[in-house]
Amino acid sequence: MCRILIFGGTTEGRLLAEYCMQQEIAVCVSVVSGYGADLLPESRLIHVISGRMEEKEMEEFMSRESIRTVFDATHPYAVEATVNIKEACKRSGASYVRVERESAAENGGGGREASASQTVYVDSASEAARYLKDREGGILVTTGSRELAAFTAIPGYEDRLFARVLPSAAVICACEELGIKGKHVIAMQGPFSEELNRAMMEQLGVRYLVTKEAGTAGGFLEKLSAASALSVTTVVIGRPSEDRDGVSLEEAKKLLMESKLQTCSMAGSENTSAKRKISLMGTGMGGRGQMTLAVAEELKRCDVLFGAKRMTEAAETLGAPADGILRIPIYGNREILEWLENHPEYRNAGVLYSGDTGFYSGASGMAAMLLQEPYCDIYDYCIYPGISSVSYLCAKMGRSWEQVKLISLHGRDCDVSLEVSQNPAVFTLLGGVHTVKELCEQLLNHGLSNVRMTVGERLSYSDERIVAGTPEQLAAMECSSLAVVMMERDEGREGTR
Repeated sequence: MCRILIFGGTTEGRLLAEYCMQQEIAVCVSVVSGYGADLLPESRLIHVISGRMEEKEMEEFMSRESIRTVFDATHPYAVEATVNIKEACKRSGASYVRVERESAAENGGGGREASASQTVYVDSASEAARYLKDREGGILVTTGSRELAAFTAIPGYEDRLFARVLPSAAVICACEELGIKGKHVIAMQGPFSEELNRAMMEQLGVRYLVTKEAGTAGGFLEKLSAASALSVTTVVIGRPSEDRDGVSLEEAKKLLMESKLQTCSMAGSENTSAKRKISLMGTGMGGRGQMTLAVAEELKRCDVLFGAKRMTEAAETLGAPADGILRIPIYGNREILEWLENHPEYRNAGVLYSGDTGFYSGASGMAAMLLQEPYCDIYDYCIYPGISSVSYLCAKMGRSWEQVKLISLHGRDCDVSLEVSQNPAVFTLLGGVHTVKELCEQLLNHGLSNVRMTVGERLSYSDERIVAGTPEQLAAMECSSLAVVMMERDEGREGTR
């Protein structure tokens, strides 16, 4: 379970997320926009929460997910966000760590003394606009889209302003609503090199550059140097004066590692008589609404989920919490147990199986392993059955299944023609080389042309298809690998349902 939450959307937030991935630290990362989420590395250990959260929502999330430590790596100018994060931490009991961006002055860039003759410092975007209002020449604004409205007070801003903003559709739309359009919108992701800044200002022919003192990671020094080389006046909106008492990026990484070691230590020092739990859960055919309430409730108690990729990716739809739960796309029994051995901090594991756990399911193999040493001394397990494909299809057909012979061609072989000749009704799972076409050919080759076949494809999904007919009629049918077949020797109505 994630015990660490990073508020990002910045270079520092991304670097911390990458560090967590490298060190195998499970972490939640909160970003405001989908664009910010796209910049994060894809990893089973990184759980992204996209969208703005108010203070109450932050508090509820921290409490619900038992967050122990919060790293505030938001932008230096996101003062309101920092205030909300601090208050949420205070109310939820989580530890607060501010990750400070290294300033230009701290990095030897001279800060407020740099190129003083061509640099003007102001306290706000509105003050910058007032300074530029009575001056002539093009203006490159690199403060972000939220500050642009202040610059519309400049006469003729539609022609004078060039806004460099993030390449997001919402941001570009916001620029257009302010009257900043076409070539006056430069949608690019930074930070930018001195050479690119210089080339851009030369191309635009601007006389003023507006920027925030955003620190070294924000490319502040590169902007100053490029502007100085072109004799462009830089208008700097100074950093907020609030003392955040933060830590550096490297110090934050050390704290993350300490948190990981502490979590593992706590997991190892817990009462050894309290075994870890593994829940083996049948999730039905996969469509929404096919899971039992017992499985849905158990999903909420798990801190890590295993299963085929199709299952883990659909876990949220099936009932798992959207955030705070680790999903590992592996389903081999030994692979799962080895992973759990290497991650003792996870106490409640869930393994997802399609259909029912008692019908040709991998749950039986896992249960058998958990009864053996040393696993029986480490884990308790519980099996949660699901709705099977045979019960689902029979319900759709309007018949019972107590006299149906159950077999499987999913990863195994069986003499289907023999089973059909000896039983009035046979149900089978398909998979691999065993297709509807192959099954029809086998029945026809053994003189079983009068068998009524009912094929169920992608049962419970929105594109579910159930088709009935004889082997001859269905021999050319193209079908998904997620298919089952009922074969009956009695005469029956044919058609599509």
